[in-house]
Amino acid sequence: MSTKVVIISRAGEASLPTASAKALRVRHEVVFAKRHTAPSHEEAIALLRGAHVLATTNVTLPVLDAEFLDALPDLRHIVLYATGYEHLDLSALAARGIGVTTLPEYATNAVAEHALGLIFASATRVHLANEKARGRVRADVSLRGVEITSRTLAVIGVGRIGTRLAGLARGLGMRVVGVDIDPSAAAVARAEGIEMAGLRSALAEADLVAVCASTRPGVPPILGAEEFALLHPDAFVVNVGRPVLVDQSAVRDALLTHRLRGYAVDEIAFDADDPINRLLLAEGRIIQTAHSAWWRDEVLARGAIMFATAIQAAADGAPVDVVAARVELAGSAR
Repeated sequence: MSTKVVIISRAGEASLPTASAKALRVRHEVVFAKRHTAPSHEEAIALLRGAHVLATTNVTLPVLDAEFLDALPDLRHIVLYATGYEHLDLSALAARGIGVTTLPEYATNAVAEHALGLIFASATRVHLANEKARGRVRADVSLRGVEITSRTLAVIGVGRIGTRLAGLARGLGMRVVGVDIDPSAAAVARAEGIEMAGLRSALAEADLVAVCASTRPGVPPILGAEEFALLHPDAFVVNVGRPVLVDQSAVRDALLTHRLRGYAVDEIAFDADDPINRLLLAEGRIIQTAHSAWWRDEVLARGAIMFATAIQAAADGAPVDVVAARVELAGSAR
């Protein structure tokens, strides 16, 4: 019996390589739905009626509430073109016999390189120099930066991205100290030659901090006022995880009182209409990159292949990279 697969994405059929789409159709019923946003409740139910596999991006993911799932008793698996999945209730899905596959590797290198780019931008103020050359920065704003070679980088979260960043940073002559509450991740990092420490110890030694941790709903930020107080006042923090991993009010306070030299985040986390945020952005002490770390030619090409492979595996009844509800740990430094 063939499996019905519904693929919802902005690119429609172009979201998969041509050969992969053709191969998928050999054994399964495949429906492509091209959408720029998530379909409405009613439209999504109509699209997915009788479907066994839903493949989608986060942008086009329908709201997976009880009413929606009740209307789709045949649904057995979701393939998500994304790495993060903290917005999904995995326990509720599992209770209905619905599994979830993500793409854990498709953007690892790009995000690690982006973190390194934010470290360079923060340390050299190159972003501000460009704006100053275009007449967009006050004359009295300093472009003075620091060198990063021989500096200490604390990497909070030594999963795939954190470990890759550690390798890049060590190649530049930086000392890297890793932090992770997951014993298995810490063990893998040590095997990779990464020096590991507790969060407080790492922050006390760090010149730069990179937050590469995963997000767990309901868990407080990893970095708040207490943690910022452990850093020396010339330290920089970059965050390529979710903005909620760092307390935004504590960041602003630390920057305004000169207890932190700079903060960079891969999101639009600070509203430029707020006068304090506007000041910090104008002075280059906050950098925000609008969730662009993954947006690379190679990532898109790699992601299309991985998406197709994951969909085929789910349709064939042998899903790969299946995620499970995680047991909560005290913190979220992963």
